[in-house]
Amino acid sequence: MQINDRLFTAIALALIACIFTVSEVLVRFDYFYYDLGQRLSFKSAPSNIVIVAVDDASINAIGSWPWSKQFHTELINHLINQKPKAIGLGVVFSEPERDAKEVDYAFAQAIKRAGNVVLPVLLEAPYVGGAIKQSLPILPLATAVAGLGRLNVSLDADGVARSLYLWEGVSAADLSTVGLPHFSQSVLQVAHLLPAYISTTPPVIHPSKLSALGYGGDVAQRLISYAPRKVDFFGPPGHFNQISYLDVLANKYSSGFFKDKIVLIGVTALGVGDVLSTPTSSYSQPMPSIEFHANAIAAMQGSTLVVDAPSWSVSLLCALLAMLPLLWLPKLPTLKSVALIAIYFSTIILASLSIMHWWSVWIPTSGALAAILLAYPVWSWRKLNSAQLSLDKELQRLRDELAALGMVTEDSLEETTVDPLQSRILKVNLTAQHLRNLHKSRNDTLAFISHDIRAPLGAAMMLLDKFEANKYSQRMSKMLIRAHSMAEGFLQASRAEMANVNRFHELDMISLTQQAIDDVYEISMAKKLKLHKDFPDECVWVRGDFGLLLRAVSNLLLNAVKYSPESGVISVILKSNEQSIELKVIDQGPGIPSKKIAKVFKRFSRAEGEHQAQEGSGLGLYFVSVTVKKHRGSVTVHSEDGRGATFIVSLPLERRKNNRPVEHERRKHHVSPFNDTI
Repeated sequence: MQINDRLFTAIALALIACIFTVSEVLVRFDYFYYDLGQRLSFKSAPSNIVIVAVDDASINAIGSWPWSKQFHTELINHLINQKPKAIGLGVVFSEPERDAKEVDYAFAQAIKRAGNVVLPVLLEAPYVGGAIKQSLPILPLATAVAGLGRLNVSLDADGVARSLYLWEGVSAADLSTVGLPHFSQSVLQVAHLLPAYISTTPPVIHPSKLSALGYGGDVAQRLISYAPRKVDFFGPPGHFNQISYLDVLANKYSSGFFKDKIVLIGVTALGVGDVLSTPTSSYSQPMPSIEFHANAIAAMQGSTLVVDAPSWSVSLLCALLAMLPLLWLPKLPTLKSVALIAIYFSTIILASLSIMHWWSVWIPTSGALAAILLAYPVWSWRKLNSAQLSLDKELQRLRDELAALGMVTEDSLEETTVDPLQSRILKVNLTAQHLRNLHKSRNDTLAFISHDIRAPLGAAMMLLDKFEANKYSQRMSKMLIRAHSMAEGFLQASRAEMANVNRFHELDMISLTQQAIDDVYEISMAKKLKLHKDFPDECVWVRGDFGLLLRAVSNLLLNAVKYSPESGVISVILKSNEQSIELKVIDQGPGIPSKKIAKVFKRFSRAEGEHQAQEGSGLGLYFVSVTVKKHRGSVTVHSEDGRGATFIVSLPLERRKNNRPVEHERRKHHVSPFNDTI
């Protein structure tokens, strides 16, 4: 069983989306539009975070970095008097002061007096493949601080810092370990500003192969991580409120400047401290590490740290998004389909960024985006393949039918040397030639019927009238008349079927209907029929063939005359609106049984009934149906047995026509023998 084109394409696009999503082949594209979203959504930095910057001016004044701890002691003493919420020192103090233990002791005492200082712990591998090294503050400082936190930042595959882990720890020999909080997390905890959704209890982290960063010696040393989060950056480097380290030592700040604020101390001087490439910076203007932590603290404080959506839900969503283009691909033309795909592509990116901005959930949709870009090619390939299979099947069926008629000879195609597509083209050309031959043969047959059959029938009828009548004359005359009527009906129906719509021209439907009424005047008078007309005052223009439409309307009128009782009434109503015209022919005849209505417009079909005329050929109403359809209209009939029939013809208006004379204008050049009623 051949699979449905839409189902096949849906399955293919879903698989493409899932494969790209799971393999993370396009993860850098996800990073690209994540970074774009960050740059388009800058926010004002929180006023309660200030950075004391070890900048170029401070280094020029104090000396080369790193400085003695006595400068940091002095700085802490300055800040104690300002009563900040918390002090985060983004400087690692893992080495004691050389030959000056009293400096370490004084610094530890200052930290203890402050009671809200957080010092960093550094986890790093000294070389690629080396064991993970954990650098803690020296013992006097570690016992004096209010909190410790990891200062290291995780870099993504492209070397850009976008995320952090709330908890990390070093594991040896694949053992579980207790997680150490991030520096920003510890600072907020000391400041009593940590959101309730972030636990303060260190979790036990179990090792995972995906989190292994290094191996040392015979025993594996792993940095194992838990609870990844992406940072929602507030702005580019320099966005947060900063004050020079030197200015703080010189008391160059207003009273209460640091009160109830989170104070972060770190290096911002170029070429001295750690710098990071972030989504809001670039390689030419990297962000100091301390400012990255300021962004992390601000995002964590505002509960805007971004959580990665579960991989299974991302895969499912990408598969669903990849299939949505099938809602319009089968219905729209190429240009509109491609344009809508481009709009849909952009909409998904905007939706992903909006979800990240408003709900702090990151959904990487590169898998879906890749499948969406491939949607039209995959759909086109599938439709082309189906079209080729269908063409081959129908072409073979047609050739078999032509062969059965003896009209196809063996093809002179070398299947081994001709390209398959070229072979199809040659077969189509050959079959088309046979169809043209059939069309020519049909025209010849029509010419034969119109002349070589109708002419002898007409001559026979004339000769029969000249000779003396006998008992067979009337019967022979009826048979000849019926044969002539059938030939004429067949000829006219075939002409309607082959009418060239490109040769249609503008004509007035009111004038045409009036001429049809004039043509049935004599036979309607013979039955003493009354005809009521209801026409608009102005011309009603349509585009069509005058002869075909005139005969179609005449057939409807003749049908009404034929089945109307003597002294009956036939109503002809013509109405128009802005889009179409509607012609109704209503008689008072015996009507058509409801079960027979479906047959009246079929070729050689007649609605047999008690009152059905016997001399009909079954082609009159078929001609009406073919003609109206050629003119992009419709014809219907409403009838009940014994209550007459109403034939309704609907045709589109010719809007380009505007007050121009019409060919065969009856109302201007002919005086009707009757007015509104005959």
